[in-house]
Amino acid sequence: MCASEARIHDARTLLVEGVYRVGARIDFDLNKTHQNALRNGVPLILELQIEVLRDRHWLWGDVVAQLHQRFQLHYHTLSRRYLVDNFSSGVQFSFPKLDEALQYIGNLYDLPLIDANLLEPEEKYWVRMRANLDVESLPTPVRVWAYLGDEWSLESDWYQWPLQR
Repeated sequence: MCASEARIHDARTLLVEGVYRVGARIDFDLNKTHQNALRNGVPLILELQIEVLRDRHWLWGDVVAQLHQRFQLHYHTLSRRYLVDNFSSGVQFSFPKLDEALQYIGNLYDLPLIDANLLEPEEKYWVRMRANLDVESLPTPVRVWAYLGDEWSLESDWYQWPLQR
């Protein structure tokens, strides 16, 4: 069994017309267990969690905003295509290869994060992000196996960077 992992890189924020927007690149490497599940009709929900934290000197950061992006990835046997449902936009995309579907999910571009007016000018802020497989969304029989074994684990570390103001 090969390991699975998610890696975040090239994360950045940009202020556009008073709104901070986030972009990042996430690489998802699904293992054989994930790939076999997809081909056997088990949809996978991949989630991106993004938080804006206010820096505090003596305590951990205070979360001032949270954003969750969720994508359902499933394989359509008749068309032999991978389908991705973007839960935020309600749009579905179709891809001939798994790698292409994962690239779409992992290409976070120009996503509105927080209005600049909600941030205190004298405070320092951080943005952090992580990606994971939502095990709770798996069908019940599969979920049991996911809790018992680590072959279902798919989660990145938190990736953190300063919010440039």
